[in-house]
Amino acid sequence: METKISVTQSIEMTMSALVMYWKRYFEQSMKEYSIRTVTMGAVLYSSFLHEGLVQDDIGRRLNMDKAYVTRELNSLERLGYIVREKDVVDHRKNHIMVTPEGKKVALAIDKCRKNWVKAEFTGISEKDKEVFLGILSKMVGNLKEQLFPGSE
Repeated sequence: METKISVTQSIEMTMSALVMYWKRYFEQSMKEYSIRTVTMGAVLYSSFLHEGLVQDDIGRRLNMDKAYVTRELNSLERLGYIVREKDVVDHRKNHIMVTPEGKKVALAIDKCRKNWVKAEFTGISEKDKEVFLGILSKMVGNLKEQLFPGSE
């Protein structure tokens, strides 16, 4: 007996494949910089784009747990890619500053992202990209509204 795959299952499998391929491509591309995971790269890249943010702000921007962001920042600090600077008013806060070496890696991440997007969207029109993004945004909104009411 053959089981028919639903549209929902096909979407889930396709999205899962996109994420898997992205992780594989990113991790291969960043291996020489000792960036082990996509999330580690995201924390560095966000710190680069918004230099001087405090750790909590980075976590909110990336929708990541505070403890997880701290672990990733610790790894990036050990690699010499970021430094923490104490806030002059509130010494409990650390501003994240990207070192010159970290900026080189962030630019490599940017190049990696651009190469990925170019390959991923080959042959797909701007109109189709907008429609796709609209559908994904609607799906996220539905999930937040129906399964996570009151959450940000």
